[in-house]
Amino acid sequence: MDINDLDADALSDENNNDDAFNVDIDSDAFIGRDDEIRDIKKHWKTCKIFGIFGIRSVGKSKLVKEFIKTKQHNKFELLQVDVGLINDPSKLYPNLCALLKQEPDNDSLKSNEWINDIAQFLNSIPGKCYVLFFDNTEDCQDLKGPDVRDSFLSLLATIARRCKCVKIFITSTTRIQLSQLKRVYFSLELKPLKPVQASELLRNVVDGHVDLGEYETTIVKLSEGLPLLLKMIGSELSEDKGMLTPQDMIEILAKCRLGALSKEYYPPEDRADYVYKKFIDRLECKYRDFLTTLEYIPGSFSAEQARDMLGYDTTALVKNDVLVYHRRRHMLDYDPLQNRFNIQGILRECFQTFYTVKDISKVRTIYCRVFSTVMKNIAQRLGTVEYTKALSEFSVEQPNLEKLLTEIHYTSQDNYKFFIQMATNCTELIERFMTGRCDDFYQYCIKAAEMYGQAVDKASVNIAVGSLYTNTKGDLVRGEINYSSALPVLEQNGPSLQLATAYQRMGWNMLQQAKNEDAVSYFQKSLAISAISGKGYELVMLQSLSSMGVTLNVLGNFDDAKRYHFACLEKRRQVQGHDHPSVGSTLNNIGLMYEQKEDYENALKYYIQGLEIKRKSNAPVISMVFSLTNTACICMMLKEYGEAHQLLNEALEKLLRQTVTPKEALANTYDTKGKAYRCEKKYELAAQMFQKGLELREEIASETMPYMESLVHLADVNRRLENYDESRKLCTKALKMKNKAIKAMPQNSFISECLECIAEIYRIKEHAIERYRDTLIQIEAELLRLEVVYASQCNERGMERIRDKIIDVTEKLQTVKIQNNTAV
Repeated sequence: MDINDLDADALSDENNNDDAFNVDIDSDAFIGRDDEIRDIKKHWKTCKIFGIFGIRSVGKSKLVKEFIKTKQHNKFELLQVDVGLINDPSKLYPNLCALLKQEPDNDSLKSNEWINDIAQFLNSIPGKCYVLFFDNTEDCQDLKGPDVRDSFLSLLATIARRCKCVKIFITSTTRIQLSQLKRVYFSLELKPLKPVQASELLRNVVDGHVDLGEYETTIVKLSEGLPLLLKMIGSELSEDKGMLTPQDMIEILAKCRLGALSKEYYPPEDRADYVYKKFIDRLECKYRDFLTTLEYIPGSFSAEQARDMLGYDTTALVKNDVLVYHRRRHMLDYDPLQNRFNIQGILRECFQTFYTVKDISKVRTIYCRVFSTVMKNIAQRLGTVEYTKALSEFSVEQPNLEKLLTEIHYTSQDNYKFFIQMATNCTELIERFMTGRCDDFYQYCIKAAEMYGQAVDKASVNIAVGSLYTNTKGDLVRGEINYSSALPVLEQNGPSLQLATAYQRMGWNMLQQAKNEDAVSYFQKSLAISAISGKGYELVMLQSLSSMGVTLNVLGNFDDAKRYHFACLEKRRQVQGHDHPSVGSTLNNIGLMYEQKEDYENALKYYIQGLEIKRKSNAPVISMVFSLTNTACICMMLKEYGEAHQLLNEALEKLLRQTVTPKEALANTYDTKGKAYRCEKKYELAAQMFQKGLELREEIASETMPYMESLVHLADVNRRLENYDESRKLCTKALKMKNKAIKAMPQNSFISECLECIAEIYRIKEHAIERYRDTLIQIEAELLRLEVVYASQCNERGMERIRDKIIDVTEKLQTVKIQNNTAV
């Protein structure tokens, strides 16, 4: 009788005789493999051999036993062999004979006819159906020699072809290829449990004795969905009435997971280190060495990167010799969508703990060469139409590139050049996405340049450091010092891309310090080089065009500013495409120009265009938030408060969704929302927003210009709420920063705004006319100081605004004088 001719109900009905044969089912609950069970059932009638493959202790044997349990019937007989205990064919034959209750024939064993004997025994009882379960077959394939391997594979093929009433199950960490039997062979890779399934298993293990609470998701993530780890973690949590809390467990797993799950009081087969080290030790020495080298890469990697790290000539060869070999032995995970490989997490920890790279210096140098090339490639494309693709690649490569920055600690003559090239060519990428490590990286680069006596290299790094302090840390004076140190060295070598970039960045620093004429001079120097030097200079030319437009805005020279902005817009569209985030930034700058001209309709138009392009191109969050807040401010000026709040809420949502919230951007958004409420005269709500902004800015760094701004805004809204004492207290706190504020930003208006708030309180209060007059005199002095500052900055528009305020204060002082004379 063919096993597939059995009654379908008899094959699937779990209510039939469950004791027809003895199946060794573990007492643990079977959780999370419904899809796999369904897949096996789907192929049950058409397939003879079922191969279940996966990493060690992922639940292969248990899956097979559970499936067989659903097929129990009095016409079946289970024959289970643990192949891991069998060293040679002479042991496999008698084991099967014993299960079949047959006498082995020694002559058959000698003549290699024993495989035919087994097939004949399986066919000898009419109507009898067998399920053969060969468990733990990886060693007979990899370790016990070709005789054992070939005999085993021949046995599978012979039974599949000759025995109609037999189904075969194989479990192994090494995938078996049976290409000639593919029509009757179903192969299933058993992967770690999905998060929902892993949570269910963990809860089952702790059995209600431990409240996992908010820590459950993190614990499950740290278990990587491996049943062995989940059971060990659950057991540790359940011991001693919960002495180890879930929060404790997360900290332990994060710091020493392998050690924590390998305690000596567990039997070896339950210890993570024993199980997975034994799994790795099965490999030949050269294959362990390959993986040890690849483990030096902290994240996933492509076949091309593996080729370069291992020194293969072609990608095809490294795939065939290394990657396919390890993939079929479940040492490597493979993501077909990203086309990338990775070493499974617990195996990484074993490599880090038990194995060492043979030539660490050589591997470091290769690693730096390979991944500095990756970083430069991504950085170059961030400024092109391939921006989105480059950003996507960065998100995949980030763990590798983060490690790359730390390799500077092991700099040598062999890898020194890679770091200097990164500092020079990848500045924007490092600043924008790798801020946490870049300061340390740059300082070590400078030390290395000094060590090897390379003045130009040191200048290159100083440019990068100047950019870091100008754009990220906000220390403009420090940034200027770094730029000033680099420029004379670069100028000695004549015009170059590096010099054009340095001029542009120095000009931006000058602009931030309101040294506007100096800024124009540096931008013009940058353009003089970049505008005539070809394609490689396009990006720095675009930056200089844009920066010139912004500077001319500040100076009130709107006609020239417009010419530069629109020239930049046209060039960006040609070079970067119409939907690049930088095109959105240029449109935003045009909107800013119209806003400063007080042409709010056109300002709104260009702000919206810029915002839409940034949305379409998936621009970085900070860039998006910048456009959202600018557009909201124009809506406030046009009294479209609902639209303003909608834009600001979108900005807040984006910022709060970030894993690490950009605090200054969040503080600025709260501050802008406070202004919107103030315009609507919703002063209580405005105070709440200004308070949130103040707290964040105090957390970032107190006694800075943004912190002073928040103090002044909160003081103003408290005055409007008639909380005069609180308002005056905030003003006093802000005015203590007066000298620092003048030094950091001479053109700041916060001092005069603070004094105006105090003056208004004194004007309202009875018997405070003298204090009111004294405060007006202080305001007048501050405005005269600002007039001198704006004159030195050639800021005609700023001077006009200040002169109008001086006239207003003079009139108020004259009114107070008349009132005093009248009173007398």
